Amino acid sequence: MAVRSRVCLSTVFVALAVTYAHAQQIGEAETRQFFSCRTIVTWTAPQGTQVSYLGAGGKAYLWAPGNDTVLSGNWRVDPRATSRSGLAYLAVCVQYGGSTQWDCRPAELLERVTMDHAEGDVFALAGRSAVPFPLARDRSNIAMLQQRMPASGAAPAQPAAKCE
Repeated sequence: MAVRSRVCLSTVFVALAVTYAHAQQIGEAETRQFFSCRTIVTWTAPQGTQVSYLGAGGKAYLWAPGNDTVLSGNWRVDPRATSRSGLAYLAVCVQYGGSTQWDCRPAELLERVTMDHAEGDVFALAGRSAVPFPLARDRSNIAMLQQRMPASGAAPAQPAAKCE
């Protein structure tokens, strides 16, 4: 049975909301360079390991624990996001599964919970609907996940395309 949770980058930050008050601001260009056309592996205690590919043209793909499908959606950098208290911050925003609402979170916090990253679509998430294998919540990195790839699901990393 397919588990379709709406796990997305925003859930990574639930436990980190208080930390934001002390986060340093990073630049928009630096944020785009860090995330564009990259596979990122994030980890937080509430959500576990999540693998995202933030690709060209604002396309986003998410492989999360408990899901048997790769969620697809969109991503963008918002240099003028505001918090509920009215504070401005630089955000990375995502929307998955046909949602019309963007989830925006401080880029600084996303960088802090990023355990590993690599250029390109390392797990070919953009080209698949099924996850490569069920993702455990345990803290992981790209090399550890690549070792677990089934031979039939192994795909060469897709080169980074022209990104925003």
